[in-house]
Amino acid sequence: MRVISRRTDAGIEVFDAELEPVRVFPVPADCWSWQVPSTRDGLVCASDEAVLRIGPDGSERWRFGLDSPGDVALSADDSLVWVYAPDEWIVLDAATGDLRSRRPVPAAGQGGTHFPLPDGRMLLDVGEGQDGSQIFLAGPEGDLHDYGWGDRVLIDVSPDQRQFMTVDHEAQRDVVLHDFPSGERRFRLSVADFGEDPEVGVIEWTGGYLDAGTAIVVVYGEDDEPWWRHYRVDTRTGEVLGDLGIVTIDEDDLQPLGDGTYVITDTDGTLRRM
Repeated sequence: MRVISRRTDAGIEVFDAELEPVRVFPVPADCWSWQVPSTRDGLVCASDEAVLRIGPDGSERWRFGLDSPGDVALSADDSLVWVYAPDEWIVLDAATGDLRSRRPVPAAGQGGTHFPLPDGRMLLDVGEGQDGSQIFLAGPEGDLHDYGWGDRVLIDVSPDQRQFMTVDHEAQRDVVLHDFPSGERRFRLSVADFGEDPEVGVIEWTGGYLDAGTAIVVVYGEDDEPWWRHYRVDTRTGEVLGDLGIVTIDEDDLQPLGDGTYVITDTDGTLRRM
């Protein structure tokens, strides 16, 4: 299960599997991208000028300099740190900070979101603002695979590593479930397929895989007031299974964990796993 953490005034707050607070790591004020390993005994974060490894006592274990702010992620086995900085993808040894590989990325990115894969590879979505979104796949070494779409946002990868989900970037008119790793379209669902008015609703850039057999797709719209609904989709047939029927504080709050559960935030800020 993914380690849940969040930023507070005191630093990065880390939770256990039952969402009980474990510890808070103090981090620099400009550390805006971070990830916690499965041991929950430290973290890596990217500041404006460097990637840092923070130890159990909150001290800095190593530092790798950057020319611009980056986005960081740990590999599935916590052995590597992947860093997207504008126009390049960097892989570091998680224990020492030593450089493992560094390769250019053909994207004018404003930020990158990583999706670690159990086999050691990594998927990366690079947001280019109004110009679109690029999706890449790579291992720690070797060539980078560019899916070449430019107009789809990567939302999540299924826990069985057989699918990934994307949403139309510009108009948010559809969600697609793709075969992994080929990218071949398996199912495409429009706003109307969820029983919503496409003149009012859009597919949000959020949701994900509840488990290998079920995806969560969020439809958002505005009538007199904003509204959003979390629809379940059968990943094997593409059938819409209905509204999850959950209330969240906003359209982005629900986080599927891939094991049949998800995390939401109560109005008092308490995290709940359901």
